[in-house]
Amino acid sequence: MSYIFRVVAISAALLVTSGVCIQAAKPINIGSDKQLILDGLFLEDAQGVSLKIHSPRKTGAVILKPEHEWESASLNWFNVVQDQGRIDRRAKYRMWYEAYDIDGWPSADDTSFCYAESRDGIHWTKPILQLFTYQGSDRNNILFRQIGSSEQGNRSRVHGTGVFIDPHAQPAARYKAVGQGLFVRPNQRPHRIAGMYSPDGLAWTRLQRPVCDIFADSQYAGFWDPSRQRYVLFGRVGGRGRSLGRSESADFSRFESLQLVAQSDDRDPANSDLYNSAVIKYAYAPNIYLMFPSLYQHGPDTLDIRLAVSRDGVRWSRPDRETAFIPLGKGDAFDSGSLYMGQGLVRVEDELWLYYSGSPLRHQEAELENLTKPENARVYSRVVARLDRFVAATATARGGSFRSPPLRFTGNRLKLNVRVRRGGRVRVGLLDEAGQPLSKYSVSDCESIVADSLSKTVQWKTGSDVRGRETKPTRLHVEMSNAQLFGFQFTSDKAENRPR
Repeated sequence: MSYIFRVVAISAALLVTSGVCIQAAKPINIGSDKQLILDGLFLEDAQGVSLKIHSPRKTGAVILKPEHEWESASLNWFNVVQDQGRIDRRAKYRMWYEAYDIDGWPSADDTSFCYAESRDGIHWTKPILQLFTYQGSDRNNILFRQIGSSEQGNRSRVHGTGVFIDPHAQPAARYKAVGQGLFVRPNQRPHRIAGMYSPDGLAWTRLQRPVCDIFADSQYAGFWDPSRQRYVLFGRVGGRGRSLGRSESADFSRFESLQLVAQSDDRDPANSDLYNSAVIKYAYAPNIYLMFPSLYQHGPDTLDIRLAVSRDGVRWSRPDRETAFIPLGKGDAFDSGSLYMGQGLVRVEDELWLYYSGSPLRHQEAELENLTKPENARVYSRVVARLDRFVAATATARGGSFRSPPLRFTGNRLKLNVRVRRGGRVRVGLLDEAGQPLSKYSVSDCESIVADSLSKTVQWKTGSDVRGRETKPTRLHVEMSNAQLFGFQFTSDKAENRPR
């Protein structure tokens, strides 16, 4: 019996049934932009097709581990960015991370905010920065342990810091960060969200006042969103257990309280909630936002990494929530107990590299006595995904199909990001707005696609040119078996040689 998947997206659509044409939905303008299959937006009247998480490949390699005295208790939250030539005019991978030491644990002076860098994103070094004196020596990679002014009452450690490059800013504030700050003043709760800025990612200045007057834990995420022309802030809020909230502002120095945008529900395992967000705005397709929260299951006391998706950063969904985006390791693996996604994603040719931290310790086991045993150390590792492959419209060997809502596109070729397994195939037809097949572009006229390709051109018996449908409301009709469709794009011959 086929699995039926129905979605109402953008505006309601009345479908074609039994060959009868009924009023169609309002067309979606996609132009020549890349479109990712992340949710049900493009899946109307789907039969035998469902959304499935495409988990990245674990490398199994430890890229960073505790090795210095100031890291003697544990590593924790971290960020990775791919920066172009800000230090030595060459591409640079940069990392900011938190480390706790035994002597300070637990206090307001237990956290070192540290820096690492890499030329290839795989092998990382901890440079001697000579910016901070720790136990009488400045030969370390510590940026600071506390920051702010004691006289003004806002000096504190920084916990849960999220770093981002702000393309909207002046050079003196090109790097920004948000984190938990202790602003100790009369009649105020001590924890607030602090804002920081830096010209180079090394010398940081904390804003005098909190950027948001709330208490929260875990790691914060912030970025400049050019689509909304606003700074966006994510952090932990109250909800169904640990939950995630969002705020936005035209001014980095001030955000309203975070509003709930993601929480667990009855479709999740019993007694579970969502930890840090690790939100990014995806750079390689328009208006795509990705969230990588850890799902904390209180029963087994474990955390693995899940995926949530959004097309505006405000409304979020979690496709295929039964599947972990990054699952726990097996047995006594270094990542068998608790996982947290590091913030940031880098592209290397047609691969996407993401970074996460893992420990064999479960949530309640993260006490100093356990943390300091070498076999329990929290370490950082890397996973690899192919470009744009997060979620796929998926059909088994039994086969399935779906129609899209009407689309307005520009270009003369239709290309698919598709993976077809042995014995499977994908065929695509074009329909008019009312859902009727178009002559020469029917599914039966389509040459079967049996490839694994990030950009496979759809061919019909008469060729691949679809320029006659430019700007005209056109539906896709996809038939597939033993295959995954991750996305599609209408392109023009003129754009073929442009970088993706």
